[in-house]
Amino acid sequence: MTPGRLRAKMRKIRDHGEAMAEEGGELNLIPYLDIVTNVIMFMLATTTFAAALGDINISTPTAGGASVENDPNKPPPKASMNLTVSVSEAGFTIAASGAVLHQGFSIDAAGNIVDGGGGIPSIPKKGADYDYEGLKTAMFNLKKSPQGSQESQVTINANPGIIYEVIVQVLDNCRGKAILKDDPANPGKKIAAYEGFGDVLLSAGIN
Repeated sequence: MTPGRLRAKMRKIRDHGEAMAEEGGELNLIPYLDIVTNVIMFMLATTTFAAALGDINISTPTAGGASVENDPNKPPPKASMNLTVSVSEAGFTIAASGAVLHQGFSIDAAGNIVDGGGGIPSIPKKGADYDYEGLKTAMFNLKKSPQGSQESQVTINANPGIIYEVIVQVLDNCRGKAILKDDPANPGKKIAAYEGFGDVLLSAGIN
């Protein structure tokens, strides 16, 4: 091999080694910069769109007539019974209009609730069993009173140790049987209702 060919061969090997070193030692940042730029643009566009959705359209109230609540000719709203049935290990405690009804409460001839002289609970257990029949009778009597005739709501709450089956029995006895009654809004038609208090609510303490 002549000296010229040897120098050419060595130059080619050196150039190839330098090319391999450049490819392996340096990182091409251009593609990554393109990706970052696109991501930033996307984030800016998304932020602007979200801010537009956050605008709140506020309109001032319009002038109107006198409030219906201030109408002197309108009869005052009827006070609610705020009927509550509490279930404990001792029995059922009934409260109406903020007052607890003691054992022996009744409905007088005028239909008003007369509190009994006994203690609490309002309807104690019969031995080891809950007196569901007594609860049903008491709820029906309350429903027939003037205060309860237009009332449909009762709230049920229970101690943490009360089992679920007892709560279900209480709900059923507060509602009573499903019946059909005259629809006051549509004379001649019937609507579904209950014998007792159909709107039964569970307090927040019941799981």
